[in-house]
Amino acid sequence: MADRLKVLWAGALGAAAAIGVMAAPAVASADATDDYPIPNRIMRTTCTVEQYMAAARDTSPVYYQRYMIDYNNRPIDIQNMARDRIYWFFSLDYTGRRQYSENTATNVYYEQVATRWGNWAKLFFNNKGVVAHATDVCMSYPPSDPSVWHWGPNERR
Repeated sequence: MADRLKVLWAGALGAAAAIGVMAAPAVASADATDDYPIPNRIMRTTCTVEQYMAAARDTSPVYYQRYMIDYNNRPIDIQNMARDRIYWFFSLDYTGRRQYSENTATNVYYEQVATRWGNWAKLFFNNKGVVAHATDVCMSYPPSDPSVWHWGPNERR
């Protein structure tokens, strides 16, 4: 009987130790991966901003329309800030885009446009499906077509 009690007691202690190890919080870390926070395909694309937006407009129209409605609801200075920043991002090579992705993943205050408009790059970064569809066909669109920035019932003229 004493041996059975020792075995049961040892099993209970082992189970308690295992539960304690599993319940202990893991060390948190943040880093960018190939698809977070920016999908890899947008980091590797050679399309221009306008080519990508035109492709997104045609392959994911609802997503494009929602972005443009949100964009047009922003003050002009925020619209300009967002446009300047996305043009800057597209001007970077893959290494620069990858570093930008790493910086935004590890420093919540890195992207200053996001402090004024949280979804400023939603069309470009937030949805891997939209990015995949748009980057598949974006090279077939004109490289410079600023009309992609003008859409919607609330567009400012």
